[in-house]
Amino acid sequence: MRAARVAASIASLCLVTGLIVYGGVFLWPGLAGSNPLLTELGITGDEDKQTPEYLYSIGSEEDGPVRPNAVAVDRKHRVYITDAGTAKVFVYSAKGRKISEFGGPGNGEADFSFPNGLVVAGDGNLIIADSVQKNIRVFSPEGRYLRTIMENTAGVKPGSLTRGSDGVIYVSDLMNNRVLAVDENGRNLKEVSDTQEPLSYPQGTAVDKEGRIWVADSGNFSVGIFDHQGTFIKKITGGGEPETPFSMVRGIAVDKVGRVYISDTISHHIRIFDSTGRQISVFPGTEEGEGTLVFPTGIFIHDDGSLYVVDRGTGDIKVFSPN
Repeated sequence: MRAARVAASIASLCLVTGLIVYGGVFLWPGLAGSNPLLTELGITGDEDKQTPEYLYSIGSEEDGPVRPNAVAVDRKHRVYITDAGTAKVFVYSAKGRKISEFGGPGNGEADFSFPNGLVVAGDGNLIIADSVQKNIRVFSPEGRYLRTIMENTAGVKPGSLTRGSDGVIYVSDLMNNRVLAVDENGRNLKEVSDTQEPLSYPQGTAVDKEGRIWVADSGNFSVGIFDHQGTFIKKITGGGEPETPFSMVRGIAVDKVGRVYISDTISHHIRIFDSTGRQISVFPGTEEGEGTLVFPTGIFIHDDGSLYVVDRGTGDIKVFSPN
């Protein structure tokens, strides 16, 4: 039954995004030197030895997420997952035990149509974007509706959400091809955009230690880097030696030491870059099996360094050890 739900979810995703599964075959990366795919990505020698290792999955049970969009973890290590397939938010313990769920299809103040971006606010409440209802609302950790901070009259179609260390929320605006920076009350602070080559369907965002804003520019198959004021600095279109272009960029996150993790979705892996934009590694592992990724999208890095990767292809969250 779950396999059928996941298959239907992938089919729906293909219709929405235009994804093509070439020949019906997924290609998995392997050891450098023995697998031409990893060599093609520019990973050679010992560069891939310090990559995160798969630990376990969250949300794989029958009554769990179907088409997860985003994941976030709070200070109490509760894991929150927005799921477009059920129009719900699922809550799990750090080890993957289901605690609760809330929401569901509808137009009420506590209902969802397409729950998408998700962050934990400074006070522990949840800030959740609904891309179809075109609003951003605040909920308690238990799922109680508290308030709306961005109405559907704002002319914004919110997608991914990211919260910077200063409390600023970065909102990917899927309708206007830009990223907005707002405070936790929804007040607009600045706009992140490239006037020379506009963003196209921006997805995940992340803020590094220097305050620079990294944007997964999905429609342009690239990652844009902007200064703290939102002014364009440069663009990354791939990595490795020789450089291999991104297949589709969706999620992005930065760890405490400044490494940038980018989900290269159709290539089924996460690429790791240093703060200058140089690719330094690729994961997951070298063989098919547990921990391999089918359609990785959102990425969340916890304070302890653990990585949570949304795998929309399998309908769950895969957790990896700190790098």
